[in-house]
Amino acid sequence: MESTQDAASALAEIGRRQEGVIDRVNVPGWYWWLVAVGMIPVGFAADTKMARIVVPVALVYAFIVAMVSVWLIVGGRPGARVSQQLLGPAGAVGIVLFVWVVVGASLGVAFGLQAAGFAHPGAAGTLVGAVLVIGAGPLLRRWLRRTMLSNRA
Repeated sequence: MESTQDAASALAEIGRRQEGVIDRVNVPGWYWWLVAVGMIPVGFAADTKMARIVVPVALVYAFIVAMVSVWLIVGGRPGARVSQQLLGPAGAVGIVLFVWVVVGASLGVAFGLQAAGFAHPGAAGTLVGAVLVIGAGPLLRRWLRRTMLSNRA
């Protein structure tokens, strides 16, 4: 009887440790704010219609987001790395769809407002994107956590 209880206890501990790893590899809350706040200057720069302003602002933003994203994905945090099996195809598709929705909505709003003659369509479009990232990013995070928990060994 004792060995059954020991086995159940050991399995419960393994489950808790797996959840801890999944929590460490999942997207931290501050990431959504970094992405959202960083995109707003890109919109304002785009409204200037001056390449000498737009290009460096966009490149700096893209570089910062890319570096932080790579750091999170490849395990910049000690002892935490996302496994392809853990994330699974559904997780990868979910991330790509999230990006497409945010970018599509931002561009759709910006181009629509530009066509309507709005003075700052780029800023408005990126504000919409920022709100989506801050609002839906944590939802994506929770969904990815559930996905990874269901894919664990």
